[in-house]
Amino acid sequence: MKSLLAPAFVFLFAAVSLPLAAQNDSAISPTSRIDLFDGKTLSGWTFVSRDTNAPAAAIWSTTNGVIRCLGKPYGYARTFQRFQDYQLHAEWRFPVAPGNSGVFLHLNSPDKVWPYCYEAQLLSGDAGEVRMNGGSKANGTTPQYPRWVPRQQASSYDIICRSNTITVRVNGVLQNTITGTSTNAGTIGLQAEGGLIEFRNIYLQPLSTN
Repeated sequence: MKSLLAPAFVFLFAAVSLPLAAQNDSAISPTSRIDLFDGKTLSGWTFVSRDTNAPAAAIWSTTNGVIRCLGKPYGYARTFQRFQDYQLHAEWRFPVAPGNSGVFLHLNSPDKVWPYCYEAQLLSGDAGEVRMNGGSKANGTTPQYPRWVPRQQASSYDIICRSNTITVRVNGVLQNTITGTSTNAGTIGLQAEGGLIEFRNIYLQPLSTN
């Protein structure tokens, strides 16, 4: 029997700080709120798919202030712009059944499935895990988990990326901290990996001084 999820959105936040200067010549640090999604169109985003014959419109769409991603074929939407030193807010839900996706941080070229980035995991039951994709590196991996750092606590999502450290929280509950990231700036991406997922209220804010 297909399990149904309540139609509630989960809140995701990220703050990214002080990247490596050599990598960030073209990265933007917001001085005021920047809306990455205007609630109506996918302006400002580009799309990458494992199936080069699949048009973006067949995978990604917008309706009623929400980005809908069908999840197949695998790929991602990413911002055209590179960013550094920011707080990211986003909300997501799996409206039909538990699924899999991720939020890509510090995404760098070349575009491929999967790109060089850090993935804040959205797989149902594993939110809070941080994966190193495309050859990116960080401290805290083990022979058992060579490409990701498992979440440290059970439960619910926030993300704080400061310099070469990424701290992941779900609804205020600490899940994970990784250090020594090999890149500290890049584009921001939303992953298509299997099933229907929806995103809304995606925006950047300047870093807090607290």
